[in-house]
Amino acid sequence: MEFRLASKDKPIIIVKAEVNGSEPLDFALDTGASATVISTQTAEKLGVNVKALPKEKECCGCSGGRMEARLGSVKSIRVGDAEARDVDVAIMDLTNISRAVGTELAGIIGYTFMKDYRVVVDYPNKRIFFERSQRNQLLKRLTLFSFFNKV
Repeated sequence: MEFRLASKDKPIIIVKAEVNGSEPLDFALDTGASATVISTQTAEKLGVNVKALPKEKECCGCSGGRMEARLGSVKSIRVGDAEARDVDVAIMDLTNISRAVGTELAGIIGYTFMKDYRVVVDYPNKRIFFERSQRNQLLKRLTLFSFFNKV
């Protein structure tokens, strides 16, 4: 799938992602983020009652500073042909990060989305590929094999 960079000065990968079947939204891709993040504003637009989620947790932000986040999960996140289901997410205000990046971010794609994929970034052609890892494909085959042998 195609991606764009936030700007020449800020080479942050921006991809279109759909959350729970939403319209495509701008997400930054951060291979160093331990969690996938959804902005508070996006969560509210998707009908998440943010205030009903467990108390805020303090976490480390992208600049090393501390940020507050609520923990939740979404049914699905899709980036191109890649999809993750029942994804744990941090929900936080991304206003300052969006301002610094120069793009209104609906979220950040992190480890909790990418963990099942080999991610290949082709910068010259501005393309990104999410490939299912061979380990996951093997586990699926073994599960199917086991299931059909029991029937």
